[in-house]
Amino acid sequence: MRVYFAILLTSALCLGALKKRSLSATGVLAAAFVGLTTASNDNLLFTTVLLAFFISSSLWTKYQARQKMRLDPKFTTASQRDWKQVLCNGGIGSVISLVYQYYFDGRRPEDLSIAERRLMTVLIWAYIGFYACCTADTWASEIGTLSSDWPVLITTWKTVPPGTNGGISKLGLMSSFAGGATVGLAADIALWAQYFYAFRSGALPRIPYVTVGSLLGTLGSVIDSLLGATVQASFLVDKRAVSDLTAAELQKHKDIKVISGSNILSNNMVNVVSSACTTAAAVGLIALLM
Repeated sequence: MRVYFAILLTSALCLGALKKRSLSATGVLAAAFVGLTTASNDNLLFTTVLLAFFISSSLWTKYQARQKMRLDPKFTTASQRDWKQVLCNGGIGSVISLVYQYYFDGRRPEDLSIAERRLMTVLIWAYIGFYACCTADTWASEIGTLSSDWPVLITTWKTVPPGTNGGISKLGLMSSFAGGATVGLAADIALWAQYFYAFRSGALPRIPYVTVGSLLGTLGSVIDSLLGATVQASFLVDKRAVSDLTAAELQKHKDIKVISGSNILSNNMVNVVSSACTTAAAVGLIALLM
C-alpha cells in the first residue's frame, strides 16, 4: 500500500512540476527518484519535510518573477531545476531515508532498544538538517534577491550587487531562518501526528524541531554564503552579478570584472558541500546532546 502511495504522490508532484515548468525533463526523472525513495518511508516526517521544501521552494521561485528577471536575465531558465539541481537538493536526503528504512521500516519506537532509538533520532536530525539547509538557502536566494538594500559580502562586509555569491542581507537571513523553521515545523507536525503515544510514553524525546530547523537552516545558509564568497567566483557583467561562467563565456565578455571568490566550485557543488556540512553539524550536535 505504501508503495502505491509513493508512486501516486511522486507522479502527481512530477506532473505538476512539469506542467508549471518548475522542473525540466531531466529534473522530473531525478525528482521521481527522490520522491519514491522518500514517500515509501513509513515515517511520515520524511515525506512531509520533502513536501514542505518542494512546495515552498517552487512558490518562492515563481514569486515576483518579473522583478527577478530584471535583476537576473537568466532567471527564466534558472527557475527550471534540472537533474543536477534536484539531486543536489535531495540526493543526501534520499540516502538518509533509505538508511532509515533499512533499520526501522515497520518498527514502532516503543519496540526499539535505547541504542536503536538514539540511531533513529540521529537520522531524523540528519534529515532535518539537510532539508533545513536546502530550504533556507532557496528561500534566502529567492526572497533575499528582492531586498531594497544591496547585500554585503559575508567575508568583507562590503556592499555588492544583488545576486553576488556570498552576499547576505537582513531579508535573506530572516528568510533562511523562516525556511529552516518551516522544515522543523513540518517535522514536528508529522512526528506528533504519527507517534503521539510514543512521545507520551517517553519512547521518543520531545524535541522542538521547529527550533532545530531554524537554527540549522540559518547555519546552512551562512556556510553556503561563506563558500560562495570564497570558492565560487562572482563576476560583474553588464552591471549584473553572474556566476558559473564557462571559459568561452569568460572570453566573450571583454569588460568582465571579478567581484569575489575563486572559480573553483559551481553553484551545484556549493549546495552539496553546504548541505553535507549542515547534515554533519546536525549529527554532531545531537550526538553531543545525547
